[in-house]
Amino acid sequence: MIPPTARRRHLAFSAILAIVIGSGATGAGYAAGPEGPPPVHGPGARAVAAAEPNTPDGPEVGPPFTKTSGVWQTATTTPTLRNTVTAPSGHKTTATFEVHTTDSSGKPTATVVKLTDDNQWGVLVSSEVAAGKPASVTVPAGKLKNGVTYAVRSSGYDATSNVYESDWSPYSTFRINVPPAEKPYVTFPAPQAASGIDSLAQTPVEVTRTDPGPVTGVRGGPDAGRTCSAPDSQGRKVCIRISRTAPTPDDAAVAKKAMRQALRGADVVPWCASKPDGKDYMNRTEACLKNVGYATLIFVDADELPRFGTATFALSQQIKLYNKKSDTGTDRAEFDQQLTVVPTRIDDATEGVHLTWKASDNCKDCTSSQVQWASDDGLNTTPHWAVGEVGAPYAMTAKAQTIWNSTGKEQFDLGWSLLGSVDAGDAHAQTSLGTSGDVRVRELAPRCDDIAGGSIRTGCVFPYFKPTWTVDTNLYPAAGAYYWLMQEKLLSHPGSRKWDSLVTYLGPGNNADPDGGDWTNDDSRGIVCPTGANGFKPNPATPSGSCDEYAPASTYQSGGMPKGPNQVASGKDCAQLYTKPLTGGTWGLLAENRDGYTGPKWNERCGRASVPTDQNTGAFRDLGIKFVPQMRLLDKDGFFIGDPGFEHCKNADTVCAWKKVGGDN
Repeated sequence: MIPPTARRRHLAFSAILAIVIGSGATGAGYAAGPEGPPPVHGPGARAVAAAEPNTPDGPEVGPPFTKTSGVWQTATTTPTLRNTVTAPSGHKTTATFEVHTTDSSGKPTATVVKLTDDNQWGVLVSSEVAAGKPASVTVPAGKLKNGVTYAVRSSGYDATSNVYESDWSPYSTFRINVPPAEKPYVTFPAPQAASGIDSLAQTPVEVTRTDPGPVTGVRGGPDAGRTCSAPDSQGRKVCIRISRTAPTPDDAAVAKKAMRQALRGADVVPWCASKPDGKDYMNRTEACLKNVGYATLIFVDADELPRFGTATFALSQQIKLYNKKSDTGTDRAEFDQQLTVVPTRIDDATEGVHLTWKASDNCKDCTSSQVQWASDDGLNTTPHWAVGEVGAPYAMTAKAQTIWNSTGKEQFDLGWSLLGSVDAGDAHAQTSLGTSGDVRVRELAPRCDDIAGGSIRTGCVFPYFKPTWTVDTNLYPAAGAYYWLMQEKLLSHPGSRKWDSLVTYLGPGNNADPDGGDWTNDDSRGIVCPTGANGFKPNPATPSGSCDEYAPASTYQSGGMPKGPNQVASGKDCAQLYTKPLTGGTWGLLAENRDGYTGPKWNERCGRASVPTDQNTGAFRDLGIKFVPQMRLLDKDGFFIGDPGFEHCKNADTVCAWKKVGGDN
C-alpha cells in the first residue's frame, strides 16, 4: 500500500506525465485515478506538487461546529460544510465536498450521497474565496436525513492557476440530530406601553368564622337557645338569642333595605356595603362581617316563660386596621371597630330597649377608647329605641378605637359581647358576639409591629389573610408567562392561589444561614443563578437576557434556600427555559436547548429561565420596596403571586396565550 504522502506525490507525478505526453487538450491531463477528485470545473492543468492546492485537514460541519467524541454534531438536515484550501498567496480557490454514507462503526462506505444535479458526480462546489480562507457550501434540503451519521471529504481547486488538488482531504464524520420542532409553552407579545394593573391591590375574600358567637345559646333547661338574665324583682327575665337568619320574613325585609343605607353612611370599611348580606369578608387590613346575624331580646316571665314581648336587631360588624403611620397621624399603631345595629321590631310590651356593646382584647399594652354610639344623622348618641322605632332612620353605630403602645410585634385576640335590657323590667341579659377566632385559626386577630421601619413605622394587619403580589403581565409578559408556567408545572406550584400553595417571605431575622446570621436573597440567587466565569449564561436567543429564578429568591421556596423545601445543589437541577421572539411580533417561552439539555421533566423543584433583563427586574421591583412594608410581611409570612395575563388558561397542557388585562387582547 502506498503511504498517503507518497500516494499524493505519485498522483502528482502521474498528472505531470499526462501533461507531457498528452494531446495538449487540458481535459486529457486528468489522471487522478478512481480515488481522485472529479474535475468539476472542467479540464484543468496539473502542476508540480509544490504549487498544487491542498486541503490537509478534514472538513468542519455545523452549525454549531462542535464535536462530541470526535464526531461533528449538527442540528439541521441542511448543514454547512467548510474547509480551508491552501494555495499561493492572492490566488482564488474553491473547495469540492463529497459526502458518503457510513457503516455501523461510523466508517465511510463506497456509497456517495448525491447532493446536487449540477454535475455528474453529485458533489457540491463552493464559491471562490481567497486562499487560506474557509470555503463553504450548504447542503440543499432533502439530501440528508435526521439521525444519520455521514462522512465528508473535500479537495481544493486553484481558480487562478486552474490547478486541481490531486487527492482528497481526510474524512470527517458528522451526525445530524434535529430536535423536535420547538413548541412554546406560552406565547405573549412585546411589553405594552402602559398598564392599569395595580400590583398592590388586594381583593377581599369570603371567610368562614371559627368563633362567630353563640347561635343556639345554652344547652338544656327552660332557656334552651337563649342567654338569659337572672330574674328581676318581679320575677321576670330578659333573654338574648343570636341567630344567623332573620327570626321572621318581616325582620329580613326591614334589615335588607335599612342595613345597606346605614352602612353607606357610617362605614369604616368603604367596600363593605356593596357585599352580599349574610357573609363575612376580609382583606389584609379590613374585615366586613355581615353574618353576625340578628339579636333578639325576649322579655319573659320567670315561671311559665310566656313571651311578653320581643325586640330584634340586625347586626353588622367592621374592623379597620391601619398599616402605616400616615393613616393615623401618630407614631403608634391603631385599629378601629364598629358595630352597626338596625332595629327591625320592638314590641309594645318591652316599652323600649337599651343595648350596650363591649369590645375586649388580650393585648399586652393597648389603650381603647370608650364605645361611642351615634345615629346616622349624628343627633342621637344613646343606644335606646322606643317602641316602633324600626328601620334605617333608627340605625345606630357603635365605634371604638384601640391604640397599640408596644414595640416589636404582637398578635392578640379580640372579643365582643352585647348587653340588653327592656324598659319594662330591670333585668339585663348579656351574650357573646364571638371572638377573633379559634386559637388554631385566629382569622380576626390583629398583629401589630414596628419592624417595617422608615416612613411606614408602626401598623397592624390580619396575618390570617394572605396577600397577593400581582405581576404586571401587561408590562412584563415574559416574566409573567414564566412564573405562571412554573406555578402550573412544578410539583409544589409555588405561589399559586389556584393550587392554594403559598410562598413564604424570607425576612430579616431569619437566622437561616448555616454559618450563622441571616440568609439573604443574594445568597439564594447565587446558587440558582450564579455569576462569574462558570456562571449562568443567558440563551443567546433571548434579547438582553438575564437569569430569572423561580420560586423567587426572596422566599423560603427558592431552590437556593438551605434546608428549604425545594433546595437544590445547583441551578442546573432546576427546570430550564428561555424566552425569545417568534414571528409576527409574538414571543414564546420554550424549553432550553443548549448543552444537550432536552427539556424539563417537571419533577424539578425550581426553575430558571433566560428572560429579558428589564422584565426580570421589573416584575418584582416593588415587592420589597412597597409590597412587603405595606402588607407588613414578616419573616415566614405567606403570600401568593398572581399572573393575571395568563390565569385565564385552564392548564399548561396546551399552549397558553397571553391576554391583556384591562382591555381587549
